[in-house]
Amino acid sequence: MILTRNKIISVLLGATLALGGCFSQTPPANTWELAIDSAYDAALSDDGSIAVIASINHGGSLWQLPVKERVYNWNHKAGEYSLFDQVAVSGDGRFGATSEQDRLTLWDGTSGKPINFWSLPAHIRSLTLSADGSFLLAGLDNSTALLINTSIGKGVKTFSADDQVSAVALSPDNKLAMLGTSTGKVSLWQIPNGEPRGEWSHSNQIQALAISANGQYAFSSAQAGAGAIVDLSSGKIAMNIDINRGGEIAASTYTAARFAQDQPLLLTGSNTGKVKLWNISSKQEISAWEATKRDAWKPSGVSLLDVSFTREGNYRAIASNGLAYEFIH
Repeated sequence: MILTRNKIISVLLGATLALGGCFSQTPPANTWELAIDSAYDAALSDDGSIAVIASINHGGSLWQLPVKERVYNWNHKAGEYSLFDQVAVSGDGRFGATSEQDRLTLWDGTSGKPINFWSLPAHIRSLTLSADGSFLLAGLDNSTALLINTSIGKGVKTFSADDQVSAVALSPDNKLAMLGTSTGKVSLWQIPNGEPRGEWSHSNQIQALAISANGQYAFSSAQAGAGAIVDLSSGKIAMNIDINRGGEIAASTYTAARFAQDQPLLLTGSNTGKVKLWNISSKQEISAWEATKRDAWKPSGVSLLDVSFTREGNYRAIASNGLAYEFIH
């Protein structure tokens, strides 16, 4: 056992077990350009209909998919493009967040106007919004993460970590906060009392985190290492996913993940442009796709920043090359 409700027990998760079959990756059914060159960060709503992107060339923006309509431009100063480090969007697409070093802004996704602004005590390294936009969680490089209640406009809890907080996640029911650090440690905390729920470790910096809608599962992945799905009710590892299975290149990493709303499914994206669908019950990879490059003749890769399920039963992803993709089962 690696986890109990009120007791912390650590375990080292390595690339130990490759599960499921091996699928040939198929190209996307649709591709949309959301940035003319590339992006520092990007995020998708739960159904993939809203995208928030931090472009290298034109600052922040909110887009509607699949119509590929840029709805709002978001920048901190009029007439200037902000160099945002991190962006986030609520699961329902009604709120967005952008960060520039230690400055954090919450935006109204309906009107496009800023709602609130904060100056945090350290550089923001990771950022997420809750499904309904009521909480904003910022991971900082001073070994803490700040939980902000957006309705009252202030921080309500500071979580301590062992090092720079490289990834954060919130459960859709607003009951759990999840932190991952540059040392590979993952910690789970209860909201609102801030009590620790559990922790485990990988052998490298944490890159992606996710919590399922029903709160049963949590996913974590590390740089150049396996991904792990933990069953939070039993405290056991439900599934280890070896990143190097099926022809993945060395040092490939799961960089994005999202659980399905009402099925035991996990969608992952990697820094090699691979999108994979996993069945947690059967412990198998059931589909795989590959995001295309901007220019097939150039060596630049496709690192996926976020993935999502659509209402139509398809899958979307957004990448550091400024492109968004749709994949069909």
